Amino acid sequence: MKTAFFMLMSTVIGCLLLMRWRKKPSASLHSIDAVVAAYNEEPCLAESLINLLRNRYIQRVICVDDGSTDGTGRVIDELARQYPGRLLAIHQQNTGKGGALMNGISHATAAQVFLTDADTFVDPDSDGLGYLLAEIEAGADAVGGIPSSNLRNAGLLPHVRASLKLPMIVLKRSFQQLLGGAPFIISGACGMFRTEVLRRVGFTDRTKVEDLDLSWTLVAQGYTVRQSNRCVVYPQECNSIREEWKRWRRWIVGYAVCMRLHQRLLFTRFGLFSILPMMLVVLLGVVAMGLAWTGALQAHGPIGLLLALLPWLWVAIAMLFGVFSAIHHRAPLLVLTSVVAVLYVLLAYAIWMTHGVAGLITGREPVRDKPTRYAHVVE
Repeated sequence: MKTAFFMLMSTVIGCLLLMRWRKKPSASLHSIDAVVAAYNEEPCLAESLINLLRNRYIQRVICVDDGSTDGTGRVIDELARQYPGRLLAIHQQNTGKGGALMNGISHATAAQVFLTDADTFVDPDSDGLGYLLAEIEAGADAVGGIPSSNLRNAGLLPHVRASLKLPMIVLKRSFQQLLGGAPFIISGACGMFRTEVLRRVGFTDRTKVEDLDLSWTLVAQGYTVRQSNRCVVYPQECNSIREEWKRWRRWIVGYAVCMRLHQRLLFTRFGLFSILPMMLVVLLGVVAMGLAWTGALQAHGPIGLLLALLPWLWVAIAMLFGVFSAIHHRAPLLVLTSVVAVLYVLLAYAIWMTHGVAGLITGREPVRDKPTRYAHVVE
């Protein structure tokens, strides 16, 4: 049943994507202010900002140094001297990402702002931002793109994650848009907003997932939130299991805490089709896997357990997605790494059981752990 539903969902979303493929990007060049919050981002910040400055849709880049203790401030100041009038450098005491973003947004002069992260590669030559802007011009108050994976200078683990990440995000958020009326989240790595709306609603630092909190707040207040799959950006991935665990723990516990903060949304259309399924799939999956593994181990021993852990049909689907990702990233290795990428499902399940449920009950989140940054390899 689960496999049949997944295949049906993939078919429906595939047809919708083909129908929308002819939509054109906006022709309004140099009409967007980009805002970047930076805390200890020295290794990767310069390249990220330069790529934004080179993008033909960007009018100005506003970068906020949120009390960094490394050379982040020096990087921003040097670029501001190189790009006078195009890059605004702001320095402040550490407030958290939400406070830094709101400080940057207060200096925006464009009618719409693009928010991204300091570690994220935004292709300066693509029309991605133009597709986001086209949604704003069509009436959206906020629109999210797709955060994929930056594989430059990346190790094996990022390749495992990248093999399924892009197609799965496209499928899930498109389906959430279709049934729930809005995507689950506008990622902090790739979101465009009407400036006046963002100033009115605003980010907070009451959770460690400020982008999710804002997305749900916009939906709750009746704003139009959309998804565009034609804008893909490339954040850095974690290079170790330890850092990956910490990052997923922040996401999952933050999701649980947001469910507490937005209880009135849970049984709305958006809640039933965009919020709750993400958790219910985990709970049902834990039960189903537990029963399947127990039965397979009793019937066939360790080999049966291996087959239950990686059922051939799901491996085949994963490899199909891996082919798609390999073509997009021009990285053939992703076809092979997709075989073990399904283990990310187990990672999510484990974190939900060990931390997510506790976060849902207590409303408490762990300290925000910052993944290690590394320099982009610029071609």
